[in-house]
Amino acid sequence: MARVPPREYELETDLYGVNYPQSKGAKRRGPFKPSDGSFSDTSDNSIIRQGSAESYNSRPSESDISSQDEDREALRRESEKQALTQLEKARTKPVAFAVRTNVGYDPMADDDSPVQGKAVRFEARDFLHIKEKYNNEWWIGRLVKEGCDVGFIPSPVKLENIRLQQSAAQNRSRIYSSKASDRESASESGLDSEQNGVDLGEDSDSLSNVRRSTQSVTTPSLTTPTKKEKRPFFKKVENIPPYEVVPSMRPVVFVGPSLKGYEVTDMMQKALFDFLKHRFEGRIVITRITADVAMAKRSILNNPSKRAIMERSNSRSQSIAEVQAEIERIFELARSLQLVVLDCDTINHPAQLAKTSLAPLVCYVKIGSPKVLTRLIKSRGKSQSRHLNVQLVAADKLAQCPPEMFDVILDENQLDEACEHLAEYLEAYWRATHPPLPKPDVPPGPLPTAELARKIQNTPSSRQVVIPRRK
Repeated sequence: MARVPPREYELETDLYGVNYPQSKGAKRRGPFKPSDGSFSDTSDNSIIRQGSAESYNSRPSESDISSQDEDREALRRESEKQALTQLEKARTKPVAFAVRTNVGYDPMADDDSPVQGKAVRFEARDFLHIKEKYNNEWWIGRLVKEGCDVGFIPSPVKLENIRLQQSAAQNRSRIYSSKASDRESASESGLDSEQNGVDLGEDSDSLSNVRRSTQSVTTPSLTTPTKKEKRPFFKKVENIPPYEVVPSMRPVVFVGPSLKGYEVTDMMQKALFDFLKHRFEGRIVITRITADVAMAKRSILNNPSKRAIMERSNSRSQSIAEVQAEIERIFELARSLQLVVLDCDTINHPAQLAKTSLAPLVCYVKIGSPKVLTRLIKSRGKSQSRHLNVQLVAADKLAQCPPEMFDVILDENQLDEACEHLAEYLEAYWRATHPPLPKPDVPPGPLPTAELARKIQNTPSSRQVVIPRRK
């Protein structure tokens, strides 16, 4: 007969299935250590068994995790669908404004735009047409280039965040490289790591792993144009904005073959104006600019103190306000997205407009031979021959400019060839600024019903007319 334990003892099952007798009111000897390595108090007041439902209250179940993932994916798809819809509507919207880029942007593989793969890649000194604002970090627009579609363009706020991330990453890499160079110099000098109490092996391995991990992370890259310029010692370096607002259509400005105001230059440019007026009829605006738009530098117009100094020291009757009014008029003409040609009286060199916000298309009418130019000037009479040296010096200054300063160089010997060269360039620019609109999907019309077909047959034109025979 099995022996029954006395009442003052109770059986308690241990974690591993072993029965331990314990008297009433007695406490366990101490906390036991379960298989997960954590100590728990198993007194009578709080006994939590491993595997019970109470121990998993704080952990989300697999179904909850999967439902959260599904909700997140559904939200992402819905936002991407809305972004695609807004992108499609922006194709037919007018251009709000245009910008010239001072930095380059490459979204690379980890494109974080509202729609994957729809970010616009551009280089420095490119031109962008902005249609509308999507949010604080993205605009909707396109690169002014033939064959480029609308997409998402990072806003200045987005580009500033990318710049800060890149600078932080460069600082980290600089710190890692300095540490690595210090360790290499220490190892080359024969320093004993055991004497110093430092284990360089594991530290160098972890450092190389960190360096490899930082290099493997791909982020949208931001590039700035490099120029070899001397830094001013006392002048404060200004932060260049990533974008600069320019006219929606870059105005065309002619320079050469010599100085404006003299007959040879004026007659050759007037022939080009007449050709463009007839070739691009209905698509072009030719306007004369009498103000000195070379004074419309960005640093002067954006700085009130400099504007006041220029207005006091300007010997001419015009002021900065008149120049600013001309600039605004040019911007307004360009909003129509027609070709804008400026007949500027005071512009004779491309450097005069380099620091303005006009971003013009500079067309250089070139006469390569100084002898030919001299013969043309002398053929206009003594009044023009009197200023021969001045015109030759101006032509020589234009010839010394690098070709990158001009957008079009007309160096043909015949006027017809030069006109066709100019027309081809402007036609290409027109196609780049006026992309073809998508054709609307028109569903096919319904087939005529039997009743409609009967009505068509009963019309007088469809009835058969019988002509009686003459006897």
